[in-house]
Order: sequence, then C-alpha cells, then structure tokens
Amino acid sequence: MYFPKSQIKSNQYTNGGELQVKSTGQEYKGYYFTTSNGDFYSGKTPDDSPIETLIQIPSQVGKVDGESIPLKNYYVADFDYYNAKNISLDRTAPRAPIQTLGKPTDKDIQNGFFYRYFVKKGNEGRFIEISKDEYNYFRSQNSRVQWQLYIPTQIKWDIQGDREQVYNGNKTVVSLTEQRENLPGFTLFFRDQFDKFWIGK
Repeated sequence: MYFPKSQIKSNQYTNGGELQVKSTGQEYKGYYFTTSNGDFYSGKTPDDSPIETLIQIPSQVGKVDGESIPLKNYYVADFDYYNAKNISLDRTAPRAPIQTLGKPTDKDIQNGFFYRYFVKKGNEGRFIEISKDEYNYFRSQNSRVQWQLYIPTQIKWDIQGDREQVYNGNKTVVSLTEQRENLPGFTLFFRDQFDKFWIGK
C-alpha cells in the first residue's frame, strides 16, 4: 500500500476510545497515521506492517448540517505536538475518587477527634468518603484525578466526651459545612450516625 508522504500525517497515537479495526470491530490502541482524505491506518507510518484499516468508533462521530464529522477525543495524542512541547505521553486518564472509610488512629483517640474527608460529585447528591491523600489530590486539582467533577471537603469529627455532646457537635459541624460549602444532602449522608466512633469520656 503506497501513500505519498505529502498526503499523510504520521506518528499519531491513541490510548483507546477513538478508533477500531475495520475488519474486526476491535478497539484499537497504539500508533496510527491518517491520510489527506481522512482515512485511518495502524502503524506510525505506511512503512510499518501489517497495516490495518481503522475507522472511528461510531459514538465518536457527530452530525453538523447533515454531514458526519469526527468529535474531538481527548485520549488521542498528536505526537508531533507533544514532542515539540516536550510533554511526556507516559500517562493515564484521570480517575474517579477511591473510597476510603475514615477511622481514628491511636493518636486521634488521644486527641479526642480526627478529620474526615469527602468528595461530592457535581450536582448529584452523592458523597464518597476518601483518605487525606485523596482529598489533597482533589483539593490541589491534581491531573491524576477527575477533580473537575468533584467537590472536596473536610470536617473535624469529635469522638470523645459526653455522647450527646459529641453527637450534637458533629451534627452541627456537618450542617454548617453543608450550608457554607453548598453541599445539599451532606447531613443526610451520615444517616443520623453523628456519634460514630464515639469512645466515651
């Protein structure tokens, strides 16, 4: 298969979710090149073999004025651009938060309180308890995580003292956090267990 060099764009890469092998329908991950007429082929250049004809995954094609056009996919990398910018392509897609159920350490028990960390997904009333490290990822907008989709928050959680006071104190902290940080449903998330981890006086 011959392609004039002036009509190809080589050395492109996809992490998946964009292209599939035309003959098998299998999702394609790896290097590919394109031609001036919009065709996709496996391999860095036409010199690679074997060359498979690739097509865009149907969900990645949209319509404008009745004409099919490719939609931008952020998992496809243009090597020429990233090489010019000296940006590494050794990376993975941002991930969702990892749930970790907080519990007090021996030091926390001595102190009578500890901090608990949570994220809320966008406009949904869904909360996930996470670790301090995970909280820091989302708080600092780390590229490893889907920080754009979640709102991080932390609260101080009392575990020592009069049980009723601990219950009321934690409930007040959660309620104020819900109001101050606009986190509807945060109070309900605790299912009235505001004396959880209570260890007495």
